[in-house]
Amino acid sequence: MKRRNRSFPRSVFSEIFGSFEAIIPRPLCEAFLNLCMRYGFVYYGLRFEEDERYVRVTMPESERKRVLTACRMWQIRIRVVSRHGLPQRVRSLKGRWGLLAGAALSLLIYFTAQSVIWRVDVMGNDRLSAEYVRDILAEQGLCVGAKIREINKDSVEQRIMIERDDISWISIGIEGTVARVEIRETLDTDTSEKETKPANLVSRFDAQIVGMEVYSGFLSVKEGDFVRAGELLVSGIYKTEKAPLRFTRASGRILGRVEQSFTVEIPLVQAKKVLKNEKITKKTLIFFGKPIKLFTNYGNLPPTCDIINYLYTFDPFSLGELPIALSVEEYRPYEIRDIEISEDEAIEQAHAKLREIIDGALPDARILKKSVQGEFVDGKYVLKCELTAICDIAKQVELDVID
Repeated sequence: MKRRNRSFPRSVFSEIFGSFEAIIPRPLCEAFLNLCMRYGFVYYGLRFEEDERYVRVTMPESERKRVLTACRMWQIRIRVVSRHGLPQRVRSLKGRWGLLAGAALSLLIYFTAQSVIWRVDVMGNDRLSAEYVRDILAEQGLCVGAKIREINKDSVEQRIMIERDDISWISIGIEGTVARVEIRETLDTDTSEKETKPANLVSRFDAQIVGMEVYSGFLSVKEGDFVRAGELLVSGIYKTEKAPLRFTRASGRILGRVEQSFTVEIPLVQAKKVLKNEKITKKTLIFFGKPIKLFTNYGNLPPTCDIINYLYTFDPFSLGELPIALSVEEYRPYEIRDIEISEDEAIEQAHAKLREIIDGALPDARILKKSVQGEFVDGKYVLKCELTAICDIAKQVELDVID
């Protein structure tokens, strides 16, 4: 069997590397062919034009400049009439950087898509947030953008279980370009120990007892008694026939009538933050977990400013977020100025602050009587409140038991 040597198709070669067509006056055709032989220029498709006044020839794009330079030296008139192939198509995109950037990004995503992690899913977490778990995984090299072949799942699992006290078990599986991580959280032993630690109930305020609901422990007071702040209400220590001393965690609600005084002062001249009419923005493209700064000349940042962070993710087809995000960091400068407020504003602020204080000191209290007086004194508004209320006065105080 004869084996034929087949050359690379000229049309494919011309398409990839480019070609150009030129015309030469017929009388100069012989001089042009001699020039090609002298310099080793490659040409093909030599043919006459319809009027036979010119000869048309096709040559590789890579030799165009050399051919034109040689023809000028030997005074051979030649004119390029067309250029073809991939180089010419790329050249036509010059100045259209959006298309070039999009094409380059598409190629980069295509070639890296199957070799890196696109998403990290976290399952089994309750107290721990998914972002917290992802940060722990990132410290061990498992994150969006990590190369799949470089991830040692067994090693990552072992290091996390050894180093982390809040994760008792972890399993990592990689399906395609998605890492699926399942964890088991360590039981909160502090909470369980605290719930069983012996404690007494003592009074938070000076009060008169008006009602009692004891769930555990032994009462030390009765309804109608007057108690001081810190006085024992329900004991967590008791005796039995078998044991001289036993402990429990006293619990319950002890209702008492309390009388409280509150004072609020609001100055008429206040230091306030005033935003300036300018902002500085930093933009960073996060591509497969790798930050790429889009702008690097930020100038000097102001000494006092608010920093606001935005993160824009991409989910164009509602099939899940792509591993591409835009991080925007805004710096909004401000200055501190002394601003005088009106009397009405001072009164409004004082009453709002008083409500906040009462809600914090006497939550779920039933107000029986309330007296409020306010006046402007020495450049400030002073608001005084006297009230009588019924509330739960008991608080737990844990006991230190030494075995």
